[in-house]
Parts: sequence; C-alpha cells; structure tokens
Amino acid sequence: MRRLLKSLGYAVAAFPSAAEFLASPKRAATACLVADVQMPAMTGAELYGHLLETGQALPTILVTAYPQYAMHGYEHGVVDYLLKPVSPERLKLACEKALEWWVLRNNASGQNGLAGYLYIKSNGRFERIGYDEIRYLEAANNYVIVHTGQKKYLVYQTLKGMEKQLPAQWFLQTHKSFIVARPHIRQIDQNSVSVGDTRIPLSRRFKQQFLSNLHLTNNNQPVK
Repeated sequence: MRRLLKSLGYAVAAFPSAAEFLASPKRAATACLVADVQMPAMTGAELYGHLLETGQALPTILVTAYPQYAMHGYEHGVVDYLLKPVSPERLKLACEKALEWWVLRNNASGQNGLAGYLYIKSNGRFERIGYDEIRYLEAANNYVIVHTGQKKYLVYQTLKGMEKQLPAQWFLQTHKSFIVARPHIRQIDQNSVSVGDTRIPLSRRFKQQFLSNLHLTNNNQPVK
C-alpha cells in the first residue's frame, strides 16, 4: 500500500500499529488516514472511532479483504472502503475524495455561525453554499441531498461526514437521515419538525438532544 500511494504522488508516513501512529508527531500534519481493518491491538475501525470520539477525526479510508465490514465503515462516517486487492485507479479515487473532504472541513472550520459557507461537490463541480441558504440535509444511501430555498444538491458523502463540515450550534439532527438548519425551523410537534412547508421526522433517538439544544426541555424530564 505504501508503494502504491507513493506511485500516485502522495507523501506517505507508514506506521506498524495504531498506537505508534497516535504517538507520532507526524499525526498533526496528516491530511488523510489509510488504515487496514485488521491491525494488532486496535483495528482500523477502532482507530477511526478513537479519533472521532476525541475530536481529532481525519478523513479515513479503510482497507480489508472482508466485504462485510464495508457497511459498518460507511455507517460510522469513513470516507471510503477499499477491498483487497486494491487497484491504483480505485485508490486514487478514494484519496481524491478524502482530500476533498479535508479541504471542505478546513474551509468550514474557519467560519463562524451562519455568516460562513462551505464548498460541496455536486454533478462534477464545486458549489459554494452559504450556511444561511441550507434548510435541511437528507441522507440517501451513500449520498446527501442538500436542500436550499432554491435548489437541491446531490453530494457523494455520508450525513455524518457532512455534519462535521457544519457549525454544530446551527445544524441539528432530528433523525438518522435528517439534519435541519435551526433558523429555518417553523414548527415542532411530537414526531416532526416543520422547515418551511416540509415536515421532517423527529425520532425518539434524537428528540431529547434536539429539544435540549433549543432550550425547550428540562434534561431531567423524560421525553414522550
């Protein structure tokens, strides 16, 4: 894998284990993590989960010979999942997607509130979208539909990946498949949220945190 990445023109630092990667000062300069699912002590998926939980998430590509791990990886927000043997073309596509994710996240992290914007890739080109334009996001398999007041954009990204590019104080998850923009919320009832004329499902799993973020509930009281 190291030779293959170098042949594609990438600067590569290799580590024999997750522990050595986590302890290395080179980690701070890493733009993309390529990890095997089967590694000693900590698997590639566990390494990604650790970075996610500690607020140090990197765009991650998981590699393995076992296809049953792919859905697990996508559900947890990895950028791509490669099955061995990996072709140079497939690896290049995954790395390009990971680096796009890194650029988009860094662009978003420098913005405050709804005054900012992000770039998304839709239909083969980058589109600049202001945070204030986004009404809600809808998951569609391995894609996300970004709904604005004027247009819809289909983005090859997971909902979890898109969530990391948005200011958390303004974009709230209501359901495993939906994130809504706080300023566009018009009405809330027991099981749904109205964004403009669209009703978005509000699931029990996300309801407590959603209402708490809006200061509409006592966190010590159960949500019905």
